[in-house]
Amino acid sequence: MSSNLNKKLSELLGKMDDKVLQTKINAAVEMLKNGDSDDLAKKLNKVNKNELMSKLNEIDESRLKDLNLNKAELRQKMSSIDLDAVKKMLGENGPEIIDKIKDIID
Repeated sequence: MSSNLNKKLSELLGKMDDKVLQTKINAAVEMLKNGDSDDLAKKLNKVNKNELMSKLNEIDESRLKDLNLNKAELRQKMSSIDLDAVKKMLGENGPEIIDKIKDIID
């Protein structure tokens, strides 16, 4: 019974993590579309870039489906964003992170 409860809790927490990630991705895209680059830059400075890259490396086709993210929709949203500005906001890891994002949505 205990392992059953642990399994259910694990599934529930996993779903919550997915929702949080989906919300954060959508919020970041909206900030960029709306020109809130100063606010986004402040938030990105607080993010652990290695952890971000680790999370990006976990994303594959099935993970995108789990997150209910559409690659075509993400590509469309990303096309209106100045990715060079985002690279600069991310610092020295910027090019690597942006390249990974591009790989995910292509």
